[in-house]
Parts: sequence; C-alpha cells; structure tokens
Amino acid sequence: MQTAPPYVLATPVRNERELLSGLLDCVKQQRVPPACWVIVDDHSDDGSRQWLEDQVRGVDWIVLLTAPEDPDEYLGGHIARIKSWGLEQAVALARQRGADVRYCGILDADVLLPEDHYSRLLARFERDPCLGVASSVLRVPGASAVEAWQRSDRPRGPTQLFRLSCWEAIGGLPKFQGYDAVANLKAKNRGFTTMLMTDVVALHRRETSTREGHARGFRRRGGYAYFLHLNPVLVLVRSAAYCIDTPHGKGLEFLRGWLAAALSRSPRCADPEVVQHYRYARIWEVAIAALGRGIRFVR
Repeated sequence: MQTAPPYVLATPVRNERELLSGLLDCVKQQRVPPACWVIVDDHSDDGSRQWLEDQVRGVDWIVLLTAPEDPDEYLGGHIARIKSWGLEQAVALARQRGADVRYCGILDADVLLPEDHYSRLLARFERDPCLGVASSVLRVPGASAVEAWQRSDRPRGPTQLFRLSCWEAIGGLPKFQGYDAVANLKAKNRGFTTMLMTDVVALHRRETSTREGHARGFRRRGGYAYFLHLNPVLVLVRSAAYCIDTPHGKGLEFLRGWLAAALSRSPRCADPEVVQHYRYARIWEVAIAALGRGIRFVR
C-alpha cells in the first residue's frame, strides 16, 4: 500500500445511512487509498451524520464537513455545487498536509468498488499523459451486464476521476445540473481525452436517476436535457431509447420532464460552450455514431 497517494475524493451524503458501511469499507480497502477523502454531509436527518462522526474519528485522511448551503433539492444544481465544493476542499486540505495531489475525483455514496479500483485508474492515467478524465463502468446488483447506454468516451459521474491539470483547466467541476457530462465535454475541448474503463467495474447499488424512483428520476433527466439545450430531435431519440429497457415508461417520463421544462420556460444553461455542443454539434455526433463510425456504447 502506497503511503503518499496522489489523489483525493469527495462524496456528498444525504440520508444514506444504510449505504455508508459498505462505502467506507470499500474505500478503506483500496490498494491505493486517497490522500484525503472529504465526505460532505448535506444536512442528513436519518442518523448518517452521527454514524459517520463515530466511524471517521481518528482516521486523519477522512474529513467530514457540512454542506455550505441548505438543500433546496438533493439533485440538480444543488448537488453539483456540493460536489464541486467538496472536491475543492479535498484538494486544498491534501495540499495543506503536503500531499502531491495529481488527481481528484467524485465518489457517490451509492457505489461499491473493487479493491484495485483506484490503482487501476491511476495506472491508466500514468500511462497516458493526455488522459484527462476517466471512470469505471457501472453495474447494478443482480444484473448480468453493466448499465445500459454507457458510452466508452464518457466517464460516469459516480466514479469520475480527473487529472488535476484537467480539473483546473475546466474551472473545476461545473456547478450546474449535467455537471459530469459537461466536465467531459470541457475536457475534450481543452485537448484532453476521456475514457470509460470498461475493464474496471463498480457496483451501482441503484440505477442512475432512481434515488426517488424511475418516474421522478427520468422526469428530472428530461428537465436536465432542456437545461442543457439538447436538440429536440435527440430528446425524441433518447426518449425512445429509454423505452427499450424496463420499466418501459421511463422514456415517456423523460419526455414529460423535457416538455414540462420547455412549457414553463425554465432557466437554461448560459454557457456558450454547452449550448453549441448540445444544440448543434451533438446531433451530428450521434448521426455519425449511428452510421457505425462513431463512439461505441457499452452494454
């Protein structure tokens, strides 16, 4: 086990008491543990905070902090800001302690990792100096394959790991909904490559966007798509694609969320880099992929 690991992690936690024991165990068992792991308690009221205080007492590389804002909602812009803030704190704390931080990442509370998770991701970074963002691929419990619709050039938010120079070049983790996808986009636009490491599999203990059930989760996804200016043609394509997997109604919920945001004229992302990609460039990217010459999906 290395004594001066070059990476830090941040994990937001809100009412995740039943998941925390497994989460702490898998991070403590990493062959290469983080120099600093900041757990941000987002005003939990299920005993998570008290349990964490007992567990991290005396473990100097795990730091428990309180979210700097009240949770208006757990997902969306709020959680993006909490993750971004937690990562900033982790980098700063590790540097204050003299660590040579070269990588930083997000680890969601509903994920379990193999013990060689970070050693393998870091080894890939070390072999490829152009790699800016990477993650493991995700599988849900009981599934025979990994989660559907994971693209090989899009690291997943729950285990997204950044080269520090890339994280700094994109201005840190974006502080708005869709932050993980936008971080990948900004990294590519600055000359870095991005990679979903399909040979490193993490267990996602609930399907993406289902913390509050499939219906509400996929309506939120639809709202995020509107916020990011996703081309309406791609909204329809994505809605149809979601209907392929069970429960089949989640595609309709995605479309419902997009329509609700559009009809109510909800605020939209003002970042021109995001607008250009999601409104215009993305449709050509998908068309090329559909012709068999683009990025492959991992299922």
